[in-house]
Amino acid sequence: MPGKSFLSGGGEAGELIRAFDWAATPLGPPDKWPDPLRTALAVCLNSTIPSAVYWGKDFTTLYNDPWAKQAAGRHPWSMGRPARESRKDIWDTIAPQFNEVMATGHGVSVTDQYLPIQREGGSDSWWSYSVVPLYEADGTVGGLLTQGFETTAQIRARQLLDQQTERLRDMFRQAPGAVAIMSGPNHIYEIANESYFELVGQRRDIMGKSLAEALPELVDQGFVELMDKVYRTGEPFVGRGVAVTINRGDTGEPERRMVDFVYQPIRNAMGEVEDIFVEATDVTERVLAQAALARSRDELEAAVIERTEKLMHAEGLLRQSQKMEAIGQLTGGIAHDFNNMLAVVMSGLNLLQRKLKRGETDVDRYIDGAMEGAQRAAALTSRLLAFSRQQQLAPEKLDANRLVQSMIDLLSRTLGEGVRVETVLADGLWSVLADANQLESAILNLAVNARDAMEHGGKLTIETANAPIDGAFAIEYAIAPGEYVMLAVTDTGSGMTPDVSAKAFDPFFTTKDVGKGTGLGLSQVFGFVRQSGGHVKIYSEPELGTTVKIYLPRGNAQSVPAEQKKVVAKVSGGTGEVVMVVEDEERVRANSVETLKELGYTVIEASSAKDALRMIESGMPMSLLFTDVVMPEMNGRQLAERAARIRPGLKVLYTTGYTGNAALSNGLLDPGTVHLSKPFTIDQLALKVRQMLDS
Repeated sequence: MPGKSFLSGGGEAGELIRAFDWAATPLGPPDKWPDPLRTALAVCLNSTIPSAVYWGKDFTTLYNDPWAKQAAGRHPWSMGRPARESRKDIWDTIAPQFNEVMATGHGVSVTDQYLPIQREGGSDSWWSYSVVPLYEADGTVGGLLTQGFETTAQIRARQLLDQQTERLRDMFRQAPGAVAIMSGPNHIYEIANESYFELVGQRRDIMGKSLAEALPELVDQGFVELMDKVYRTGEPFVGRGVAVTINRGDTGEPERRMVDFVYQPIRNAMGEVEDIFVEATDVTERVLAQAALARSRDELEAAVIERTEKLMHAEGLLRQSQKMEAIGQLTGGIAHDFNNMLAVVMSGLNLLQRKLKRGETDVDRYIDGAMEGAQRAAALTSRLLAFSRQQQLAPEKLDANRLVQSMIDLLSRTLGEGVRVETVLADGLWSVLADANQLESAILNLAVNARDAMEHGGKLTIETANAPIDGAFAIEYAIAPGEYVMLAVTDTGSGMTPDVSAKAFDPFFTTKDVGKGTGLGLSQVFGFVRQSGGHVKIYSEPELGTTVKIYLPRGNAQSVPAEQKKVVAKVSGGTGEVVMVVEDEERVRANSVETLKELGYTVIEASSAKDALRMIESGMPMSLLFTDVVMPEMNGRQLAERAARIRPGLKVLYTTGYTGNAALSNGLLDPGTVHLSKPFTIDQLALKVRQMLDS
């Protein structure tokens, strides 16, 4: 290209400039460009560092290949554009610099300038660059040449170093033990923390002094000589339970303390000892306590043995009393019901005998009455066998979903028009190992109880789900860890108070009117489930309704299709996030707290919603609120609403003994609310908490 040698080279940017239609720009065709622009552009194109020429009052942009790389997605669009467009992301920063050079004719050089350049990977970047004026023939500044290099990596490294240094300073200041650094062969106090000042009797004038000058009482006790040896040999020294006498600075009185301490030499780059790091812990109380404990060990052991024997004796008496009370209740109930049934049988037989003696044959009603009494006695015996887990079961592998669906018509007829029956049946449900007839009877028993609790009608929900039970819950439920099928029956009835639900499975216990229930329905369910190797659990609150969950062992795992097998992914734990646990049940709260701590979270616990609110209002930091739904005075939903007003954006994870559908039906939770149903495994808790924190 004749007369355009200044455009030679330059790689991709050079090719772009040579092919560009400059006639359509304020610069005009290249053969008309002034010499300063040509010279600067030749330097720019052949430079190995990011360089650009900005010419004219609009600062028309020309640049080289290194500049194009930092321009990210704006290349080649930026070529020939005014700088206010090509450098739009940083124009607020560089415009004053450009205008200053154009006005004064003096170049500008900046170091580590922050420039929010929009590019992949983020906008934060730092640069060191110069802005040089380009003079026209008449002495005016016609444009600018900029050259520079990115210093982001160095700035980031410096920031990280500053953070690490500050963190080390904080660690030093907050160290629980007494910490100091002694410099040089004379052991001059260079650094000491608050715990060290406390240890040496609040003598804060020690800084800048040698050990012998600052604490002269230590010289005769051998500590200065010991530190000299560590400095001379480079070998650390560790002392345990060493006695030291310190003259307190606040009272002037000598005080004898017992300390654990370390003298650790610090070497320079040449391997020479320059300083000694001192760490000490006052263990006086521990040493005195150990001595007292040693003196009283025999007496304590004797007292413990005596107390243990008394407690064991008291527990034996209590168990015997409870056993006799249970036997009395059971035999009293049996005697009462059997006496009623025998009265029917005996009176019917007596009348039958008298009629037959007189030759009368109209005796069918007496036979029917006696038979009815005998059949009721047989049914009572069957229920007692079920409760005592002595009935004959025929367990088989069942599809619980199919069994529930087959009972819908029966349930609808039995419960009447006032009760609406709904089902929530899990996809991919495992098979269950149980006696089909007894399982149907258990579901019917629970449904009838639910109907009786819904005096004015309501909704009955039957749900199924797969339920892996881990070691902790297996111990609590007294069942083997493994895979179970959960079947839940939920009503919207009157619910039960805690004292009633605690007795619900007791034989002959009933809240129904006389003649309306035997009190053996739930005890029969309990006996069947336990005999089948499962567990049954009641969740109930007055005026909210009741959920009864039955857990039955999964059928032969090999018979379940592979696509139904659940794989639990490895879930990462916490990284110090703060989780508040709000649960009114002490054992449940303790298990949740210990589990979350085991997973690596920092845990705050509250036994009520009011306690939790006080902590939230105090400004205590937290990442997640993990709260039970049903609690006295204020439920979990109300707590979350109050907490959101105090701390907007606080994430909330609910937990409840009700099934998810039951919690929605009772108005305890809104649709779409994230919750974790009890009981839950460690893996389930870890996954749910992690998902909430990462959402």
